Amino acid sequence: MILIRFLIGVVVAAIVGLALIPLFVLLDLRAGGTGWGLCNDGFGRCRTSYFAGFELLAGLLVVMLALVLTIGGLVRLLRYLRSRSAGGFAA
Repeated sequence: MILIRFLIGVVVAAIVGLALIPLFVLLDLRAGGTGWGLCNDGFGRCRTSYFAGFELLAGLLVVMLALVLTIGGLVRLLRYLRSRSAGGFAA
């Protein structure tokens, strides 16, 4: 059960890290960087397609959804193991 709790903590940390990615991209662009490859010539000369931001957002949302579903599965497994070790049935 400790391993499952640890895995839940790792997945929560991954969700927080994933949510911070757009912030770090913007900070990199603000500092004159490439925005992690989003704008190769910097923000002043950034020529991307209209859908580049939406593609990044869609990718982040898909990974975030997968992580949230993983947490749900781990929590269900933890509840099952608790009810099984208690010898009763959980409602």
